[in-house]
Amino acid sequence: MDPMRVRASIALTVLAVVLGLTGMGAGYVSWRLAEPEPFADSAVAALQSREVRVAVSEQVTLALLERGSPDLVAWRPLVLSAVEAVLETDRFERVLRRSAFAAHEVLFEGQRDVVLELEQTRDVLVPAIEAVAPEVAREIPEEISPRVAEVRSSTAATTVVRAADSASAAAIPLLLAALAALVAALWLAPDRRRAVVRVGVALAAGGALALVALAALRAQVVGRAEVVGVLSEQDARAAAGAAWDAFMGDLQGWVLAAGLAGLALAGGMLIAEARVDRAKALRDAVGVVAGGTLPRWAHLLRGLGLAAVGALILLGVEPLLGAAVVTLGGLLAVLGLAEALSVGAAGPARRSGSERGAGAPGAAPRGPRRRRVLLAAGGSAAAVAAVAVALLLATGGPGAPDPPAPEAIAACNGSPALCDRRLDEVVFAGTHNSMSAADRPGWFFANQRRPIPRQLADGIRLLMIDPHYGVVDAQGRVRTDLAREGTTRNRVAGELGVDAVRAAERLAGRLDLVPADGDREVFLCHTLCELGAERMGSTLTELRGFLERNPTEVVVVYLESSVDPADVEAEFEDAGLEPYLAELPRDGELPTLRELIASGERLIVLDEDDGGDAPWYQPAFLFLRDTRIDTLLEPGTACEPARGTPESPLLLLNHWVDRFPPPPSANRAVAGRETLLRRVRACRDRLGRTPNMIAVDFYGSGDLLAVVDELNRAGLRPRSKGADE
Repeated sequence: MDPMRVRASIALTVLAVVLGLTGMGAGYVSWRLAEPEPFADSAVAALQSREVRVAVSEQVTLALLERGSPDLVAWRPLVLSAVEAVLETDRFERVLRRSAFAAHEVLFEGQRDVVLELEQTRDVLVPAIEAVAPEVAREIPEEISPRVAEVRSSTAATTVVRAADSASAAAIPLLLAALAALVAALWLAPDRRRAVVRVGVALAAGGALALVALAALRAQVVGRAEVVGVLSEQDARAAAGAAWDAFMGDLQGWVLAAGLAGLALAGGMLIAEARVDRAKALRDAVGVVAGGTLPRWAHLLRGLGLAAVGALILLGVEPLLGAAVVTLGGLLAVLGLAEALSVGAAGPARRSGSERGAGAPGAAPRGPRRRRVLLAAGGSAAAVAAVAVALLLATGGPGAPDPPAPEAIAACNGSPALCDRRLDEVVFAGTHNSMSAADRPGWFFANQRRPIPRQLADGIRLLMIDPHYGVVDAQGRVRTDLAREGTTRNRVAGELGVDAVRAAERLAGRLDLVPADGDREVFLCHTLCELGAERMGSTLTELRGFLERNPTEVVVVYLESSVDPADVEAEFEDAGLEPYLAELPRDGELPTLRELIASGERLIVLDEDDGGDAPWYQPAFLFLRDTRIDTLLEPGTACEPARGTPESPLLLLNHWVDRFPPPPSANRAVAGRETLLRRVRACRDRLGRTPNMIAVDFYGSGDLLAVVDELNRAGLRPRSKGADE
């Protein structure tokens, strides 16, 4: 055998695979991306995925709300529904195609960032909204071109696509050169069968490397996805991933097919050369998994493996996939080690035909030996799976992080000056009906624009939320369980107004028709869950995530609850918030922020009624006094006390226009700096104290956060004894 010919054959094989895969990529860019029409087809295909439709709908709705009248916020669910319906029309597809053509020109002919803007969206959207709400259609701005996608010119993905486009003319020559190199590699090889195996292995390895490169590019694109509107980071990345798959998924399929073809080629040649009894090998494998004549230790390991798989299925899909990866890695390691050891112990690599048939004198039969290897491998895999499950069950996810030491706390609620102040010496920015956010799907007549995670990120530290019992009906709507709450339709009408009740019944039917077979759950709603609802557990889980990520923040939750205290307590405990819950002293001074943070108990829960049995579930008006809301706009009554007593150490200033539906424009008019400070001064004059909590509607449209920061920087005046008695 000529070593030079072998090395030349190997080099040509590698060259053939490199040229072939490069030509495949260049050809894909040339045939699918470099031409405007196929590029636009891919954009339309991307829109067919649910993840992309959700992202585009959110971006278009966001553009309308930001550029239109502030009162459009109250109609966000209607606007979003209209946008979602429009996305499925032929007219919108034509709008998308025109925008895709423009973006294509920038991508392949310029060096700027690529921006996909949907021009003429208004022409498509207005008729859809006019059909159901003409007054809303009139509020839509004249000029609107939502930006639904942007690809930076500096990203690796953009650079690779443009480089591939430059080389796309060489796609066919590259493929022809790959074929020529392959023929030469086979011709030079002294052993053609081994050469075919090498080709298969090289093709499989090259395909695997190409898939890794594509996955890296995809990860970069997905990792740069920006959150839009109410979309979570996970939603934004899912949309980016779906868009990538629409444009590049076929290339991944081509590369995968090439790699699998290489595996099939190599495997087929090896099996043919070894003359393996495939039926017997299959029977041996089945015997390991399901056979009854196994040693006791093998039965034990197999049982542990099956128990591990069952437990993982009960845990859910993600743990199953994670443990599957661990199991596969362990199995490969075991088999690889067994293979290496068998090579070292086997002696010469090739034996004569008689040796292969009869075996060496005195040698043990090969069948039992193979079975022992299979049993060892299967048992090891089962053991690895069992260990993976045990680790998952034992850890159960991260718990609350250890609180910082008092001396290590540099800032509290964002300011070093607040750390050594008591709760009654600090001002908290708050939101009324915090859960009722226009940027959350399904909220009609919302009190806020942004959802609770965004509120917390912006600096809101008082959340006012309303737990209610609800049942999800067959259409996926949440129905308020008024009977379980001990109230009636007429009482609700008296509280919210007849218009609110009629609106809810237009959406979901009569209020007292709760599905008898539905599961009752705790939702956060503003009296009627038909007008918007969030599962309380989901919101509290988001709150826990904020506390975990921000170990020096103190948050207050104020509950106006219509459910049993035990159910509220269960929601907090199930969300993993128990380590954070603080019990305030009913006598003596309130703790400082530093003391709360150092203890780890920095979530304060106050209930509008009497609280519950848990020490952290405390009656609100034992600790705070609040102000009347119905006199907000009346001269001389800007700080009339409502509930609580003069001895309550905290003061809550309710500052929103109490009208249904909540008016964004009117609330913005009273949320300016001067108006807020005027009310604060009124509380100082009337009650002898500065408010510790200020709650508003549509916090982002006014100066609440700036005013709270100003008050905290200035420091609260000592409370005047007897001023409000």
